Amino acid sequence: MRLHPRLLLLPLAGLALNGAAQLAPAGTAVGPDDPRIAYMGRVELSGQKAEMAYPGITIRFVFSGPAPVVRMTGDSPNCFFNLSCNGWDPVVIKLNAGANEIALPTGPAPAGGWLVELVRRTESWMGTASFDGLVLPAGCTLLAPPPWPARKLMFIGDSLTCGEYNERFPNENDSTPRSTNAARSYGMLLARWLGAQVHLISYGGRGITRDWSGKTDVNIVPVFFPRTLPDKEGFPWDPSRYVPDVIVINDGTDFDAGPQDEAKFTDAYAAFVGQVRAAYPSAFILLSESGFQSDGSDGRPRTARDQLLRTMNAVAKRRLDAGDRRVRVVHTGFFPGTPSNGHLVAFQHEQIALDLLGPIREAAGW
Repeated sequence: MRLHPRLLLLPLAGLALNGAAQLAPAGTAVGPDDPRIAYMGRVELSGQKAEMAYPGITIRFVFSGPAPVVRMTGDSPNCFFNLSCNGWDPVVIKLNAGANEIALPTGPAPAGGWLVELVRRTESWMGTASFDGLVLPAGCTLLAPPPWPARKLMFIGDSLTCGEYNERFPNENDSTPRSTNAARSYGMLLARWLGAQVHLISYGGRGITRDWSGKTDVNIVPVFFPRTLPDKEGFPWDPSRYVPDVIVINDGTDFDAGPQDEAKFTDAYAAFVGQVRAAYPSAFILLSESGFQSDGSDGRPRTARDQLLRTMNAVAKRRLDAGDRRVRVVHTGFFPGTPSNGHLVAFQHEQIALDLLGPIREAAGW
């Protein structure tokens, strides 16, 4: 199924790719819990929906014969997904608020069928979405999807890890949810390079002790880390469902509202690393500098970068002194985004990924 490059947006609510209105064909409904539908990422699967909020969550299924209709729901008009077929470059889906039916293009299927992947581009504060299953027309058959890779990565952090606004580029400088693409974030890029699964446990503007504005009474990283849906209580994630080989903690948001009390921040950072270690006793945990924090090359002070590095070194030493030899500090560069917005763009995510590639390989033995 080769999609025309001019088709930048897949139409919604039953519109076909050529823009002609269609009603969803009568057929067999398949629920999101069907074993032939595979998920990568934290998904709350209950009733007739697979609810998701973290960026980068991936849905995969394979079909032969006439194309099914995809059913999805968004709780805002800012939920975006990539859709790709058999590895071709993706097109973009923008969900309407409420129920959506997406009619896939169809044509003669290859012997192995069409492999469809949906990747959530956007993050929790932009809206929660759900995958509500498929409608199979007569002659359409779902096949077993290929397995996910055995290697597993996890990246914990803020908007940098989400890939927020990373498809923004001058002169457009689009800082809307449409320009956020988790699939081009440094973490998902590393997963592709290393042939690994990946979970992005990240939320824009949230640090380990406070958010970007200095508030502490919000779901900061230690609050959302154990949740399936970061903005909702009552949906705990079972860590045994996904056991990463390597975890990268990359968060500089704590310094957005100004300097930190270094001793208190170090204690809080150490407590969070202990929380992660309790959930994943055998994983390598890499503590990373933030690409947001100046190294002085732009004329700004490097105070925040230096403090974070001192904190990470102190925490790694505490873990080592306690007998934990699987916590390490890694160095990543500073990238100033664009003149109007400090969020890194896609090619700067590639540089962060290059900085992390060697340390991840060394830690995991890959």
